[in-house]
Amino acid sequence: MRTMVAGASGIDLALLVVAADDAVMPQTREHLDILDLLGVRRGVVALTKIDIVDEETAALAAEDVRELLAGSGLAGAPICPVSSVTGAGLDELKRALLSAAEGVPEKPRGGPFRMTIDRVFTVAGRGTVVTGSVLRGTVREGDVVEVLPAGHTCRVRGLQSHGKEAVELEGGRRAALNLSGVERDSLARGMELAAPGYLTPTRMIDAEVVYLSSNARPLPAGRTVRLEIGTRELRVRIVFHGDKELSPGGRAFARLRSGEPFTAAYGQRFILRDETATRTLGGGVVLRPVVPRRRSGADEADRLRTLRDGDPAERVAEVLRLWRFDPPQTPALCAQAGVEPEAVPEILASLKQRRRYVPIGDNGTFVVPQACEEVRERMVRWMRRFHEIHPDQPGKPVDSVVGYLDRLTGRNLGRALFEDFERQGVIRRRERFVSLKEFSPSLSAADQRLLSEMVEEIRRGGFQPPLLDALSIKERADRKRWERLASLAVASGELVPIAPKLYLHRDWEARLRQQVAELIRSEGGVTVAQVREALQSSRKYVVPFLEYLDRIGWTKRSGDLRYLAGAAEG
Repeated sequence: MRTMVAGASGIDLALLVVAADDAVMPQTREHLDILDLLGVRRGVVALTKIDIVDEETAALAAEDVRELLAGSGLAGAPICPVSSVTGAGLDELKRALLSAAEGVPEKPRGGPFRMTIDRVFTVAGRGTVVTGSVLRGTVREGDVVEVLPAGHTCRVRGLQSHGKEAVELEGGRRAALNLSGVERDSLARGMELAAPGYLTPTRMIDAEVVYLSSNARPLPAGRTVRLEIGTRELRVRIVFHGDKELSPGGRAFARLRSGEPFTAAYGQRFILRDETATRTLGGGVVLRPVVPRRRSGADEADRLRTLRDGDPAERVAEVLRLWRFDPPQTPALCAQAGVEPEAVPEILASLKQRRRYVPIGDNGTFVVPQACEEVRERMVRWMRRFHEIHPDQPGKPVDSVVGYLDRLTGRNLGRALFEDFERQGVIRRRERFVSLKEFSPSLSAADQRLLSEMVEEIRRGGFQPPLLDALSIKERADRKRWERLASLAVASGELVPIAPKLYLHRDWEARLRQQVAELIRSEGGVTVAQVREALQSSRKYVVPFLEYLDRIGWTKRSGDLRYLAGAAEG
């Protein structure tokens, strides 16, 4: 049965063979169930061995078959009595097959290539050869293909189909591919070849599962079953979205978890058999061929319903929502949403126009707005807790908030999101600190007096301000308290941080920039000594002053000299 399932995967037309002397047997019903589950809707029945039964027996067998087909996807399929011994009916069978084949749509020739592997062997003088069915796309000599789920690439050295050499092969064809750059032992039945980036190895898929009415008992959640998909067979644990079990004849959305990686694509059909692989339980259709490792939401069934029933744009939007800040590239998006590559630009343009897909920053990254909203809400809660615990602090350092946003997105999008939230008025930046827009630090009367005295003492110091731990009033508070008050003064713009423990009053920082710029315009490049003399200060202060000006882009250093940089020239 495993061979039958592997062979039937991806076919468009079935030839169901029933012996006239046996009529409908249990395996006939199982084969028909599998064809139904795989979505095969075209077929012909060959009623064989008519040379060893009388006309009445043959007619009864045909009627049994007709009744069986009535409730299946092959209802109304022609039944052709034949004998392989006498040749009777063979011409009629051929004509019936040709007639049925005329209405079969062609496999997609464009788009990413995909092929299941059913055999691997070595040919002397040629090397490694794999055979299988091309499910979609086109493969040519010289193409680089990806071996999945292993993930390494190799090159197609040569092609054959039905024993004949070929330059290219398209979807729907049987193929033998001679591969270079890959060892025989690294390939096996059940693997796939695909255009690089098209398929993503996974251990979990979401699907709509059908449980055959012939089953005697419900299928409980958590049951281990065998998944047969493509030419691959593996054990999976089945969990239903919202249900504890599935009754015979029912269908449900489910998650299938495997202990080993495999590959799938949107809309791909599969078969489920019992753990011993002796009985077909049902099957289904893949809706999510890759599932991120995070907890499912309460609306999971609704999301899967959108994937099942939605148009291509709705499916693409759902895939983008699923991956939040790490949207798949076009080839993988096609596999996960069931769309063709040429349709993707128009779909994305439509989603952007409807604000279903929004830009983040200026680097061309787009995500669904729900993802931004979720991150914004989490950031607001995080910062609100901080403000409640530390009402006397100006906020969190900008780099801390950017790092938090990076962690939430799993990518380096924190800076872009930070700037977006700042433009939206969610947060407010005060120098090196950021707070929620509506937040204002609250100080006790004692701290307010200390803050005012500290700022005034640093202002009076001019270009030789006291360090934070050298304030004349330092004994009236501990180090952490002074640092907290200095942060508030920085956030309000009264003080400018120059170096650890060294601050300038904002008026003196403006004079610093002005006087250094005038000196450089007059002298060309200037040394530390020249700046020290111009400022009437000491090297202890002038060196960190100049390093600060380098940092903000006001000056640039070349050897021992400083020159004006872009910020000063602007």
